[in-house]
Amino acid sequence: MSLRRRLTILVTLASAPTLALVAHNTLEWREFITRRAGDDAVASARLVAAELTQLREGTRHLMIALTEHPSVPNDEAGCSAHFRAVVKNLAIYREAALIDRTGRFHCSSIEIPPTLDVRDRVYFREPLQTNAFTIGTVTTGRVTGERSLHMSMPYKSRDGSFDGVVVLILNPDRIGRDFARRTWPAIHQLTVLDREGSLVFAIPEAEGQAAPVTAVASYAFQRAKFDRARTFAAKGAQGNDEIVGVMRVDEEPNGLFVAVSVDLDLALAELWESAWRNTIFAIIAVLFALLSATIVGYFLLQRPVLELVHIARRREAGDTKAQFPALSRGSELGLLSKALSDMSAKVDGLLEQKEFLLRELQHRVMNSLQILSSLLLMQSRHAKEPETQEQLQRARDRVMSMGIVYRHLYRTETVGPVEFGEFLRLICEESERAYGGARSGRIVCKTEPLFVSSNTATALAVLIHELITNAFKHAYPEDEEGAITIAMSRGPKREIEFRVTDRGRGLPEDFSPDSASSLGFRVIMSTIRRFGGTLEIHRLSPGTEFAISLPASLEAKADIA
Repeated sequence: MSLRRRLTILVTLASAPTLALVAHNTLEWREFITRRAGDDAVASARLVAAELTQLREGTRHLMIALTEHPSVPNDEAGCSAHFRAVVKNLAIYREAALIDRTGRFHCSSIEIPPTLDVRDRVYFREPLQTNAFTIGTVTTGRVTGERSLHMSMPYKSRDGSFDGVVVLILNPDRIGRDFARRTWPAIHQLTVLDREGSLVFAIPEAEGQAAPVTAVASYAFQRAKFDRARTFAAKGAQGNDEIVGVMRVDEEPNGLFVAVSVDLDLALAELWESAWRNTIFAIIAVLFALLSATIVGYFLLQRPVLELVHIARRREAGDTKAQFPALSRGSELGLLSKALSDMSAKVDGLLEQKEFLLRELQHRVMNSLQILSSLLLMQSRHAKEPETQEQLQRARDRVMSMGIVYRHLYRTETVGPVEFGEFLRLICEESERAYGGARSGRIVCKTEPLFVSSNTATALAVLIHELITNAFKHAYPEDEEGAITIAMSRGPKREIEFRVTDRGRGLPEDFSPDSASSLGFRVIMSTIRRFGGTLEIHRLSPGTEFAISLPASLEAKADIA
């Protein structure tokens, strides 16, 4: 992983708390707004309930005032006129009347059919049973045909001549319009229900007399009848979340219920907008930080480190003139550059010392091989037996083949794997010069690049030299000229193949390389076995081909002991 990517990850991790803080604050504000929405709903419901309580008390006092008129209840015409005058001046009331225990109307502000029977109505039955003020239900008047809300209380004349109830009929639509004139939050839905859950009025105002009660208001009504909780969570008609605050008028279970629902989605709309805005700003800030970290990381970290790596690879490739950059010593990269420079200086010194010692060793080995070659030559000249002279000459040739390798190593100053193709061409050239003279031998050399260790190159040089020597010595008669072909190539499985071919008189029929008594063939077979290779002898017409196959693992491997 690159330094710039690591820095980017660090910046991202460092920026994560910012995004987490935005999310945490958003959740905290959501909880706060939700609680505040519930508190606002309850406060609005309490305010409406308080005003409806005042309306209830005002209606009760108005009933008492109506019944205190001298014409009530004995003067039917006078008390009816009085009731009409009062109702006419109060728009929230539709009508007023007295009803005796038999259900017969008296002092009514409107004309009542004599056949009208109201004994089944709550506003008539309940006050007589409980002897208390009663808020009835929203009904459609059988005389007026309009929505009405009845409020009633028991009444008994002072002289005992009349016993029944006094009734004031309110106009719920007018009450709703009076409330609607006030300023209500756009996210609030106000609903007032009667004791049976029927709609009295709603804000925004429901259209039509048969306007249905919303599912939220109905749910709140059911919860309020059996639960003392002031707030409830509910689902709106559109699947939206709503918080509902509920209050009873005077805490009476058979009175009016006030429900104020707050659309939580609308209440949180501004919060979500702010949260998205803050999130976008935070993301932009993080992206800016990542971009800055990428740019700054490249110039302050990645580029200096890559420059150090580049110089290190140049020095690894042998460019000792490459110098590490002089960075600020007060920084970690400056300290690293200084440490690499000091280490490189020490390595350069060690390499110079090693090179000096290696060249000295190669020089001594070359001198030793030259001395040994000279001694073998001198010894062969003093030997009297031809066979002894031949063996000494062959030993000198083997020493010379090793000397070729060391001379090439000394010339090329190679300390690692060496390219054996060049060695093979040198061996061919030296052998051609050595075996020229009277027989004028000619060697054709075909090679491919092959990198091996220096000791492997030496062993292979001796092997090839033995094959060349055997070919010149045994393939052609002394008075006959002939050519030898040396080929090095790769096999199908990347194995290394050497082929030494002549067009001479061939090998004897009973010849076997494993049973050959000559030192040369023993050297050849020993070298092939040491490398894990194989030897095949192909009899040609005319001539012979020695095909040697060595494993591909010899290439650029460590020295074989």
